[in-house]
Amino acid sequence: MAASPTMPPLDALAPIEQRRAIGVMPNAGHQAPAGLFNLGSYQLGVVEFDDQGLCYARAQMDAVADALNAFTISETDIVLVVFAHGWKHDARTDDDNLIAFQAVLQKTVELEAALSARIGAAARPIFGVFVAWRGLSLYDGLGLLDNATFWDRQEAGRRVSTGSIRELLGRFRHYRNRRKDNGGAPLFVVVGHSFGGMIVYSALAQSLIEAASVPTDEITPRFADLVLLVNPAIEAARYMPIFELVQVRTTAGRATAQPPVFICATARNDWATGLAFPIGNAFSLLTESWRGSRERQAMVNTIGHLPWLKTHDLKGAAGPDRYTLDPPPETTQHPFWVVQATPDVIDGHNGIFGDRFLRFIADRVFEHVEYSRARTPMNVMARPG
Repeated sequence: MAASPTMPPLDALAPIEQRRAIGVMPNAGHQAPAGLFNLGSYQLGVVEFDDQGLCYARAQMDAVADALNAFTISETDIVLVVFAHGWKHDARTDDDNLIAFQAVLQKTVELEAALSARIGAAARPIFGVFVAWRGLSLYDGLGLLDNATFWDRQEAGRRVSTGSIRELLGRFRHYRNRRKDNGGAPLFVVVGHSFGGMIVYSALAQSLIEAASVPTDEITPRFADLVLLVNPAIEAARYMPIFELVQVRTTAGRATAQPPVFICATARNDWATGLAFPIGNAFSLLTESWRGSRERQAMVNTIGHLPWLKTHDLKGAAGPDRYTLDPPPETTQHPFWVVQATPDVIDGHNGIFGDRFLRFIADRVFEHVEYSRARTPMNVMARPG
C-alpha cells in the first residue's frame, strides 16, 4: 500500500485520554500531527478541525494529501471512504464513531477482496479518512451538559462546513477525477452523520445541485461516487433546490437506472432529528418568511422526516443482515434517494452501525464498484456497437 513520501504512517492511534467525570473538552486535536495510520489491511487518515473550521494540525491535511499524491503518481485505484462524525463526538481514540468506522473499513476490505476474486481483478487498497471536529464540547456522566450544546455545536458545524474541510474534499475529488480521466476505476464514498451530515451536505451542496441540473438522463458527478447522509441534522429547506430539480427530471421523463449518487437515510425513531431538531429550529419561524406549507415545514424539519420528500422505505427482513427496499433499486428512476428506515435497520440517532444498515450501504457501494469498472474508458470503447 502506498504511503506518504514525507511523513510515514504510524501503526497505532493515540493513547486513550483520561478525563474527569465532568468538564469542558478543549478546543484541541486528539490524534498525532502525522494523522496517517497503517492499520494492516487498510490505511486510516484522521484530519481534525477546530471551532472555526481550520486544521488543528496542518500536517494531518498534508499527510492525507501526500498519500493521495502517491496513489496518483503510481496510478493506483483505491476505495476511498470518508466519514464525518456528528454531535457529541470527536477524534478521541475511544470515541465509538471512530471505533465503528475502523470496523467498517475492515468490512470494506473483505468485500473488495471478495468482489475482486469474483471478477478476476486486483483488489484495490482501502483508504479511510475520519473527518473530526469538536462535536463534544461539554460533558458529564449524566449526559445533561452535552445535550445543552445543541445550538452551539450546530453553529460550530456550520463554520466547519465552510472551512478547510472544503480543501480536504477538493483533494479527494481531484484524485478521483484524475484517475477516472486517465481510465482508472477508483471509488470515493463520503458519509456524514448528524451534524456531520450537515457539514458534508453544506460543503458539497453546490456540486450536488449542479449534478442534479444536468439535462441528460444519466448523472456523472465530479465530486464523489456516492454521498451518504445518515440521520443528518440539517433543515430540509437546504435540500429543496435538489428536490425541485428531481421533480423537473421526473416530469421530463429523464429516467436512469444508475446507482444513487446521493442518499439521505433517516431512522423513523430518531428523536434527535425528528423531535429535538424541529423544536430547536422553531425560532427561525419568528424571523424568517416562507411561501406555502411545504416550505414552512422544510424550514424546521430535517430531510428524512418529511413524507413528501421520501423516495424509499428501508425495512428489516429475515436474517441478521437482510433488508427490503421499497421501491427496489432497479425500478428507481433517479439517483437522489431519501430513505426512511425502521428501527431494526437504523435504531435511533446513533444506532447507525447495525448489520442490516451496513449491508445496505455495502450493496450501494459495490453497485458503484461494478458500475465504475464497467464504465472505464477502456471498457466503454470495447463495447460492441
